[in-house]
Amino acid sequence: AQQEIEISRRVTLEELPPVLVLHLKRFVFEKTGGCQKLIKNIDYPVDLEISKDLLSTGVRGKVVKGQRTYRLFAVVYHHGNSATGGHYTTDVFHIGLNGWLRIDDQAVKVINQYQVVKQTAERTAYLLYYRRVDLL
Repeated sequence: AQQEIEISRRVTLEELPPVLVLHLKRFVFEKTGGCQKLIKNIDYPVDLEISKDLLSTGVRGKVVKGQRTYRLFAVVYHHGNSATGGHYTTDVFHIGLNGWLRIDDQAVKVINQYQVVKQTAERTAYLLYYRRVDLL
């Protein structure tokens, strides 16, 4: 008799890097060889706290809360529906200005933080760059 069993896979972190880059998988490759872009909006915070549950048991006890807290400093966006083309822009936090800049080729403009976390169908986050706050 075949018996159904439940399995799970768990990935934990051995260390907390000074810079954490989250790569959102925006492209799904199909068996036919084609590729589809996922336009789905994903909410992401400016301040990100890594849960203790994500740390390996050896690291969990040694890490204080400040070391698990990250602040967003850059977002790269992909514009367009194709995996083979499109356009990239970035929002980056400028320490000297204490504010955000939106960079689109040679065009650079000051924006507010709300515009960084607010996504639209034509401007979907692709890469999120976070810096550990205890190292700022």
